[in-house]
Formats: sequence, C-alpha cells, structure tokens
Amino acid sequence: MINISVRLLQAFCALEECRQFTAAAKRCNVTQSAFSQMIGRLEEQVGMRLFDRDTRSVRLTAEGALFSTKAHAILEHIARALSEMHDYANKRQGRLALAMVPSLAGSWAPSLLDRYRGQFPGISLEISDTYSERCLQLLRENKVEFAVTAQPGNSGEFLTRTLFEERFYLVCAKQHAPKPSGQIALREIRGLPIINLVHTEGIRAVSAGQMHQLRPLLRTAGTHDVGIEVEHAATLAGLVAQGLGCSVVPQSMTNHFKLPGVVLLPMSRAALRRPIFLVRRHWDSVTPAAAAFIDLMNANPPSGTFAAK
Repeated sequence: MINISVRLLQAFCALEECRQFTAAAKRCNVTQSAFSQMIGRLEEQVGMRLFDRDTRSVRLTAEGALFSTKAHAILEHIARALSEMHDYANKRQGRLALAMVPSLAGSWAPSLLDRYRGQFPGISLEISDTYSERCLQLLRENKVEFAVTAQPGNSGEFLTRTLFEERFYLVCAKQHAPKPSGQIALREIRGLPIINLVHTEGIRAVSAGQMHQLRPLLRTAGTHDVGIEVEHAATLAGLVAQGLGCSVVPQSMTNHFKLPGVVLLPMSRAALRRPIFLVRRHWDSVTPAAAAFIDLMNANPPSGTFAAK
C-alpha cells in the first residue's frame, strides 16, 4: 500500500529546488542522513529513481520531472484545503442557514443579521421565515442548521433551549380598551370581541406555569370570538383599527398595530407570556458560523423580553 506523507513530498520539492542534500536537509530541519533516508523511502514508494546524484550536484531524472508536477499539485491542493478550513473555522467563509418564525424574523432578526454580516462578510446567509411547525420540518430535512420557534421540538429528535420569553399585548380600538393604561390580567379581557390569527404563527402561551394554545386559553378567559380569522398580522391590525374586534398578540408583532386609534396594553407576565426556543438536531455539532450567530442572539435578546427561567 502506498503511504507517501506530505513531509516526503516537501523533502522532494526542497531537494528539487536546492539541488544539494545538505541545503535541502537544513530547509527541512533534519540531518543530512535522515534526509537521505526520506528521499530513499520516497523513491521506494514511487517505485523509480527520482534524482540522479553525483559528488557535485543533484538533478531530476525524467521520471522525477514527471513526478514533480504531481507532487507540487498535491501540496498546493493540501495548502488550499487547509487555508479554506482555516477561513471556515475563523468565519471568513461559510454558510449560515436558519429558520425563524415571521414575527421575530421581521422585528428582531434584521438588526442581528446586519451586525453579523458586518462582522463576518464572507459568510453567506439564508433565513427562512415561516411558522413554527415548518421551521421544525426544515430542521428535520437538514435544510437549516437551527430554528428559532415558538414551539419546542420533539425531545426525541431535537435539542431545545428557551432563548427568552416575550410578553403578550391586548390590541384594540380605544372603545374596547378595558382601561387606558397599565398591565392587563386575564380576568380583564372577559367579554371582549376577539379576532383570531390562524395557526400559521403557531401561537402558544404560558399561563399559570402551563403551556396552552392561545385561542382556547382566550376562550376560557371569557372572550367572545367574532368569527373572523386572518392569516397576516397587517390584516389583523387593519380590522382592529376599524373597531371590528380586539386581539392578543406577542410583543414581536406589535409594530403592526402602531396605528391611530389602536391601543396596545401589555398583558401581565403572570397572565400570559410566549417562550421562544432555539432548536437543533440531536448529535449535530454547531458550525463556527452558527455558533457566532447563536452567541449574538444570546447577547442581544429583543428589548422588553424576559430571561428564560
């Protein structure tokens, strides 16, 4: 079995350039005797004489000249591969693919991505803004490296960690507001007409230490479902502004509701909060590009959110 080391190839190139054993041995930081043995092992592995020697000089044989092109190409390929891996490890190049729920992808991610690109311009970025279930599916299909979702992953498939918790807000026209300001408890939304978002956002809430789907939780709190269901937050904002009903939305959606005549009232943390999860596949190591973005998220949670318990 041929087992030619990089060191033997480097010795060959040194002798080719120096054309003298003493100088080539010095370049390779070995004794002349050890260097001669290295060239001998190389010629034995190749199966032919690579150098002609006499008392004054060393020169390539015809076979050595042919081998020279191959040896240099191999060393250049190895050097290029190592350089690329160093760039990858130092985040000078690579790829970051992640999935994130739309409410956060539109409100929190842009500033993070801008800072990340400024620090690591050689990293190509790919972000999928989609609902929680689809985020997990993209992760399952190995199309993204991690996901930021409002739904924890199955522990049999994924590693899940809570990044932070965000507050919910009651959004309503002024005539529907239970009070002009201050935090809202669940009991204070009883009787309010509610317009719902469909489940593409996968909205879940923690109340009294338990995870709930938001819609059944609001129904239990005594709200009135007006029978209108929409998919997009912008549509919901327009309906609320028109006074057709109220809604309860996570903090990351509230930019859509900063409209004339619309009141945004924070729900108390004890009443409702939404945990946001970082989800990865079991057993997969984190690439340097992904690790840097995760560090950035950990250091810069959205303003007004709560640290994970």
